[in-house]
Amino acid sequence: MIIMSNVKGLSLKKNFSWNLIGSLVYAFSQWIVLVLIAKLGNPEMVGIYSLGLAITAPIMMLTNLQLRAVQATDTTNEYSINEYYGLRIVTSFLSIVFSLIVIFINGYSIYKSFVIFLILISKVLDSYSDILYGYLQQRERMDYIGKSRIIKGIVTFLVMWIALLTTNDLITSLIILNGSWLLIFIVYDRKSVKLFIENITPKFNITTQKKLAIFALPLGIVVMLGSLNTNIPRIIIEEYLGEVKLGYFAAIAYLMVTGGILVNSLGQAVAPRLAMLFNNNMHRELKSLLFRVVLAGLSIGIMGTFGSIFFGEIVLKIIYDNSYSNYNDIFILVMIAAIFDYSGSFLGYGLTAMRIFKVQPYLGSIGVLSSLIFALILIPLIELRGAAYTMILVSVIQFTLKLLVLLATLKKHRLSN
Repeated sequence: MIIMSNVKGLSLKKNFSWNLIGSLVYAFSQWIVLVLIAKLGNPEMVGIYSLGLAITAPIMMLTNLQLRAVQATDTTNEYSINEYYGLRIVTSFLSIVFSLIVIFINGYSIYKSFVIFLILISKVLDSYSDILYGYLQQRERMDYIGKSRIIKGIVTFLVMWIALLTTNDLITSLIILNGSWLLIFIVYDRKSVKLFIENITPKFNITTQKKLAIFALPLGIVVMLGSLNTNIPRIIIEEYLGEVKLGYFAAIAYLMVTGGILVNSLGQAVAPRLAMLFNNNMHRELKSLLFRVVLAGLSIGIMGTFGSIFFGEIVLKIIYDNSYSNYNDIFILVMIAAIFDYSGSFLGYGLTAMRIFKVQPYLGSIGVLSSLIFALILIPLIELRGAAYTMILVSVIQFTLKLLVLLATLKKHRLSN
């Protein structure tokens, strides 16, 4: 493998801008899928689709091992892109096996099982692009990532709109969508990376990949636990309240993703810079940058909360239909949770950039246990409001724990140097 050293990285501002635009378009396309299902289908169909996301997301988060974050902050190039790529293929196969086991154990209908499986395949395809994104992010060329996300977002919207409109069948639409994503991966993503390196071939070395997998496993567990935090209430809603209620809650809760796009885009852009500052013992600059991005997360969440208070009913009515506007109280509570979730996400990027991996599974475990306890108590008692209160409580707990660990680590690192 030969790296083209004459290709320079972009500035932080340009990387953030490209990543933001690409993430906005892509996340909008994921959200618009829910809107299309709600408008062309019904809340029950939204519920089945949301159940598929809730089941497959934690599995994919675990098996993905957050390799993109590991790769992007691998400042010493300890592992090659082909080693990351090879490990991703192995773990994606495991995700398929785990998902089939979950489907079998839960005894879902054939229709639900197909929807869940097709959603999983789309996530697997996206994970292959993600490993190439990690290489581009490491070299601070997020313009190619942004363009890929824009293309995928536009294609997703067009494919799902046309397929649902003509067939009104979720399974057929997802099959067509997966085919289009595979084409984008081959035609655009692989060719983009080949501008930087000559060969992209998965490398399978048991010793190397075992070492990489063990190193990254804590992060995989962390993001899986984070996904469970989000999806445990949805699974419990489906169990206690049914698919229709889940459809309403999932559609409203997904609006929280809008601000999350800004948060993740900025977080991914600053992650390499945070890692560099930490490795160079530039603690004052590191704390200054972290403070600014955490403050940005708080601001985004607060603005979203006020927006839901004053305009929530109108927004829900326009985006979905009149029946969704009856749940504006849920929308407000979800956005309150977003205040702590957004700012906590930046703290998570700081922990990852500082290579603090081992403690994160413990933080995630506390979050999952809290989510499970609160959801089991509150959802049967106060239904969807119980799910929203669960989100708030878990977000506050996670934010507090991440902040304490980060401050303690910075103090320890400063004293040791």
